[in-house]
Amino acid sequence: MIRTAFALVLTLLAGVACERRAPETLDARDSAVADSLARAQQDSINRATPGYVVDSILPVEEEIRRFTADLPSRPTRLANGAESRDALVRRWIAAVEQGDSLTLIHLAVNRPEFALLVYPSSPYTKAPMRQPPWLVWRLLSDASVQGFRRTIERLGGKPLRIVDWTCPNEPDVQGENRIWSNCRVRRVRAEGDTLSQRLFGPIIARDGIYKFVTLATEM
Repeated sequence: MIRTAFALVLTLLAGVACERRAPETLDARDSAVADSLARAQQDSINRATPGYVVDSILPVEEEIRRFTADLPSRPTRLANGAESRDALVRRWIAAVEQGDSLTLIHLAVNRPEFALLVYPSSPYTKAPMRQPPWLVWRLLSDASVQGFRRTIERLGGKPLRIVDWTCPNEPDVQGENRIWSNCRVRRVRAEGDTLSQRLFGPIIARDGIYKFVTLATEM
C-alpha cells in the first residue's frame, strides 16, 4: 500500500523522477538531498558576495518559460485546497488518521501551481537567493516525497491525538501569496507525554485557498 501511494506521489508531483529503492538507498537519497540544499545555500551566499559575477544565468522569464513548457495544465488558482488554515490542518489530520494518501498528495502544491503561482513572486527570482525554478522545485518536491513517506509509514492509520497547532511567525507576503513557516502541532503520545513537532511544511494562502507548500516533516 505504501509503495503504491509513494509511486502515486511521484506521478502527481510531475517533476521528480525516482526509481523504487531499498531502505538503505533511501537513506543515501536523504543525504543527497541534504547535500543539494547545502550547495544551494552556499550558492546564494556566493551570489551575495561583492564582486561575484553571474556569467551563465538565464533571465527569470526565460527560465520560467523553459520550466513551464511541458506543463500538463496552466492553473490560475490553487486547487484541492481548503478555505482556511484550520480547515487545511483538519483535513491533513483526517487524511493521516485514515491513511488517505491521495488526499494528502492533493493538499500540497503541485508543479504547475508552483511554476505559475508560487515561484514568480518568490525570493528565488532575485539576488541574493536567486535559484532557477527547476532547482527550487526539485528541493521542494524531494522534501514532500520524503515527508509523505515518513508520515504514512509512521503515523498513517493511527489516532494522532492532536492537542493544538500553531504557526508562530507572521506570514511572509510574496506577491499575491502569504506563506506561514515553522508550523508545529502538539500531540499526546502517552498519558502525560505531549510532543511538539513540525509534521508538515509551510502553509500558503492565495485567493482565499490554503495549501501546504510541502509535506516535509522533521520526523
